Amino acid sequence: MSPFRLHKVYFLFCVSVTVIGLGIPANASEDLSVFVEGGAAWQNRNDTQIPPASGTRLQIDQFDKGPFLHYRLEGYYRLNENHALRAVYAPYQVEVTGRADRNVQFNGQNFPNTADLTVNYKFNSYRLSYLYGFWGFGKDQLNLGFTAKVRDAETTFSQPGISSSYDNVGFVPLFYFEYQKAMGQKWSLNLTIDAAVAAQGRAIDAALKARRQFGRSSSLGLGWRGLEGGADNEKVFAFSWFNYAVLEWATHF
Repeated sequence: MSPFRLHKVYFLFCVSVTVIGLGIPANASEDLSVFVEGGAAWQNRNDTQIPPASGTRLQIDQFDKGPFLHYRLEGYYRLNENHALRAVYAPYQVEVTGRADRNVQFNGQNFPNTADLTVNYKFNSYRLSYLYGFWGFGKDQLNLGFTAKVRDAETTFSQPGISSSYDNVGFVPLFYFEYQKAMGQKWSLNLTIDAAVAAQGRAIDAALKARRQFGRSSSLGLGWRGLEGGADNEKVFAFSWFNYAVLEWATHF
């Protein structure tokens, strides 16, 4: 399946989950939760060198660190008291322009430093997680599980009349951790981590949010998200670190 079709199918899946949830009666046991997250993102690090043997290592974040707008969709479906599924649609794309301090070799193409260089960086993430609740799915909870992540990444360098793209679509298994602690009657503190570390690279997505409940069926959250990781192999050297200021709205059915 092409990256475009994968992107479209997953987006429609998330929309379908929301639509199905809207049809659940108001007295349902809150088996379905939908989270919409948005805010600002900053590039703390975004280094690339393709291929590592002959390419030029470029710090993409030197052109513009942000902030950039971002959004994210998550859905949780509780199967029973201890088991749940989670789906995530997390797109990320930025375009920056600047003048490199030297000629840049990228993906077999030379980009002279006599003209501005435009870099389009895309890193979309599609995830499906299985969670086991060691205690509760309420205000106090501890959930552990596994995440199947599909990475849809593409980096494009371009100048007038010159362009080269490198795309990388692949599967990444992650461990999932979530801890939530009630902070009074309406407030709670939530920590989530999707992460994996191997010799070939690493992927870490962590978020810390303060959430306030409004009525029985909705909540607002405010917090921080960090996304860090990359790979170093024969084909690509790429490591990045993004920080997010996030505002979250959730509805529970």
